Amino acid sequence: MNMMQSLVNLSFTQISKRYYNKFQRDLKKAGEINRDILREILSANKDSEYGRKYNFKNVNGIEDYKRLVPITDYSDYEKYIERSAKGEKNILTSDSVEFFALSSGTTGSQKLIPVTSASRANLNGYMNFLNQGLIYNAIPEAKKGGRGLFLMSMPKSTMITPGGIPAGAGTSEGIKAAKRILPYMWVSPIEVLEISKQETANYLHALFALKDSDLSYIASPFPSNIVQVFGVIEENWEQLVLDIAVGTISKKLDLEPNTRFILERKLKPNVKRATELEKEFSKGMEGVVSRIWPKINYVSCVAGGAFSIYVKKLRYFIGNLPIFSSVYAASEALIGMAVKPDDATYVVTPRTAYFEFIPLYKTDSQNPDTLCLDELKIGESYEIIITNFSGLYRYRIGDVVKVVDYYGKSPVIEFLYRKGQLLNLVAEKTTESAVHHSIMASAEKWDVELVDYTAIQDLSETVGCYKFYVEVNNPGEFIQKIEMNRAILEEAIREANPTYKVAQRAGRIAPLKLEAVAAETFLKLKNELVKKGASINQVKVPRVINGESLISILDEGSEDLRKACKRQLSIA
Repeated sequence: MNMMQSLVNLSFTQISKRYYNKFQRDLKKAGEINRDILREILSANKDSEYGRKYNFKNVNGIEDYKRLVPITDYSDYEKYIERSAKGEKNILTSDSVEFFALSSGTTGSQKLIPVTSASRANLNGYMNFLNQGLIYNAIPEAKKGGRGLFLMSMPKSTMITPGGIPAGAGTSEGIKAAKRILPYMWVSPIEVLEISKQETANYLHALFALKDSDLSYIASPFPSNIVQVFGVIEENWEQLVLDIAVGTISKKLDLEPNTRFILERKLKPNVKRATELEKEFSKGMEGVVSRIWPKINYVSCVAGGAFSIYVKKLRYFIGNLPIFSSVYAASEALIGMAVKPDDATYVVTPRTAYFEFIPLYKTDSQNPDTLCLDELKIGESYEIIITNFSGLYRYRIGDVVKVVDYYGKSPVIEFLYRKGQLLNLVAEKTTESAVHHSIMASAEKWDVELVDYTAIQDLSETVGCYKFYVEVNNPGEFIQKIEMNRAILEEAIREANPTYKVAQRAGRIAPLKLEAVAAETFLKLKNELVKKGASINQVKVPRVINGESLISILDEGSEDLRKACKRQLSIA
C-alpha cells in the first residue's frame, strides 16, 4: 500500500469514526433530532415560493405542519420542477438547484428530483463516511483498508435542462465529486466507469479486480450486478488469465481505441498472478472469491426482500463472506443504514430527512394521519413520507416498510414493497413480498435454480389473471412440467394472499399463467430499462411489469425458448 493510499485510508477511518460516534449519540434522541431537522428545513425555505404558499413561517410544531402543508406526490411538484429546470430560482427551496437526479424509471415514468448543495452534502456524508463507520464497527478486519471492486458507472454524457442545470443518475454525480481519490479506493480505473456498454464494463471490472491480489471488498448497489461479473469470470476466465499474463486486453472486446490504449498502459505482464488464478479457477468457481483474494473482508450490496433471489447464486461464488446491506435510499433521500452484516434491516437516519409514517391500513385514505419515527410499533407496517433538503414536503415516496425493532429511539425497518409494485386486479392487493415468498417457495418444489422472475397483470381475456415469467437453469425440463409447476405457484399465491384465493373462487380472477423464458431475457429487460432512462447503477428487475416494450421482450424470450426446445426435440 503506497503512502497516498495509506493517507486516504487513515483519513477515511478517522472521519468515519466521527460520523459513527455522532450517529450513536443521535439515536438516543432520534425523535427530537428529527423534529429539529424539520424546523431547520422549514426555516431555510420559508421565503421560497412553496414556503410562502404554505405559510412555513407560521409552523410552530408538528401539528401545525400537518395542518398547513398537504401530503404530496410527484404530480404536485411537476410544474414547480419544470420552472426550476428552466432556471427559475427560489421555487421549492431558497437554495439553488445544482443538479436533477433522474429517478430509476423501473416503476413508472422517469422523474426529475432536485438536488441542492445542502441535500448533496447531507447525502455524501452519510453514504461515504457513516456507511464506512458502520462497516468498520461490524467487520473490524475492514479497518485494515485497501482497495475494492466497486461496480458503479459514471457515464460521460449528462443531460442539461433548458436552464443549464445538469441532470443524470444521482449516484454518478456523487462519484464525479470524489473523482480524484477514486484510484486509491477502487481497483477499476475511471475509464472503466465511463463505459456505457455493460458487457464490456463487466469484463474490464473483472480484469482489473483479478490482477489485484490484495482486493479487500466488493461493492455494488445490487447483488445481481456482482453475480453478472462473476458470470463473466466463469465464462471467460481463460481469456482473463491470458490478458493478465501478457498485460493486454482481449481484441474480442468491443472497446474504443483510445480507451483501450489508456487502459492497456495501466496493465503490465504478470505471469505469477496469472498462474495463481489459473490454478484456483481450475478447481471450480464455488467459493472462489476467498481463494483468489485472500485479504477480502466483505461484500456490500442490498441483499433483502426481492433481491434475496440473487443471494444464493452470490453465495456460490463468495462462500461465507459477510454481506453488508449498507444503505436504504431512494432518489429523494437516504432513509436508513444497516448496522450489522447478513441482515437486510435498516436504522432510520434522523438527520437525512424529516420522516412521517402512515399506518398501512390508512394508506388509501384521502388525508391520512401520520406518526413520527419514535411513535411506531414493532411488527406494524407503514408507508414512508419524507420532507427533504431539496424541496419535497410531506412527499410519498411509495415505499412500505415493517418495523422490526428499535435501535435507541429510532426504528429498525425492513423494506417490504413499493406501492406501485402490487398485483391488484380486483382490490386483492398481492404485494411484492407475497409474490417473492410464493415464487421462492415454488422454486424449491420445482427443484430448479431460479435466475430471475417478474409478473404482469394479463387483461387479454374477459377475466384478468396474473402472468409470471421465469428464467431457470434447466428450462427444457421445466417446460415439460409446466402445468404442474404452474399449479404449484398458483397454490403458493393463494396461501400468501387469502383475498386472491377468495376472488379466484368467485370467478373474478382467472388461473395464473406461467411462462419460462430464454437465457439472458432479463438482461435484455434491464438494457431496455436503461434505454428508457434508468440509471445503469440503479436498474433492477421490477417484480411487476407494465409497458408494451418490456412485455414484448418477455414474450420474445418465451417464444425463443419454445423454439429452442422444439429444435432439441427434433434433433433427438
